[in-house]
Amino acid sequence: MSYQAKLEKAQAELAKTGMRESNYNPPIFVQLRKLGLKIKPVQYNSFIKNFTFSAVFFGLIWGLLMWFTTWSTNRLPIVNAVVTSIVAGILFGLIMALYYKRSAAKHKLSKWKDL
Repeated sequence: MSYQAKLEKAQAELAKTGMRESNYNPPIFVQLRKLGLKIKPVQYNSFIKNFTFSAVFFGLIWGLLMWFTTWSTNRLPIVNAVVTSIVAGILFGLIMALYYKRSAAKHKLSKWKDL
């Protein structure tokens, strides 16, 4: 089965659960798919993939925003800024990966390979 057919089947299954569309089809994933990347809905990803993506994405974006809006004007040492961004990314990634894993289990979703 093609990626697009599986994606449509997965999104139909997710829509039946009553979840908000933004929970199973985050805007960043919509944009990445428009760029041609074949990304599964987050509930069908592994825990480690969700953790890694969320941690890196959040840590980088949040760290840069904090640096340019607050930390640089307060003269926070760069090492402190990097460590804080890494810790924030890890915590956020862990929370999001747990949320998506729990969501998939709660709604008894199929495995990606079984779609």
